[in-house]
Amino acid sequence: GLGDVYKRQAMKSLKIIGIILASLLVIVGLSIGGYKVMKKVEHDEMVRIVESEEAKQIFRNRLTRIDPKAFEPDGVIKTYAINYESIASNPMGGIMVSIYVNDNKDYIFSFTLNKNFNTKKLTSEGGVTDPTIMKKVEERDKND
Repeated sequence: GLGDVYKRQAMKSLKIIGIILASLLVIVGLSIGGYKVMKKVEHDEMVRIVESEEAKQIFRNRLTRIDPKAFEPDGVIKTYAINYESIASNPMGGIMVSIYVNDNKDYIFSFTLNKNFNTKKLTSEGGVTDPTIMKKVEERDKND
């Protein structure tokens, strides 16, 4: 009868809708997965740059500009460590990263690392310098 024809058509329509929905889910899943993989690759690349010799040089230069005796026995700044949580890409370009000094999470120095377009060398732009450390350096140098 006619009822069967309608039922079959309804079933066919449902099947098509099901296939379309399943396909959409797969596409969305792949997009999210791809995006996460891209983010991971991007993050790993940022970590690689932050850990590079070039970046170490930048960190050390900046710290010795603040404390000329940094890393020496009578330096205020003895050690530094990268804050891996802080590594992020800067919307204006470059990588934002901060470092802890003397294993103290309160002494924060932050940097924006950027590749110089012409020389392809890493440069450091702006950033924050910890005022406590600067004061300690001033006090030491006053007493010298």
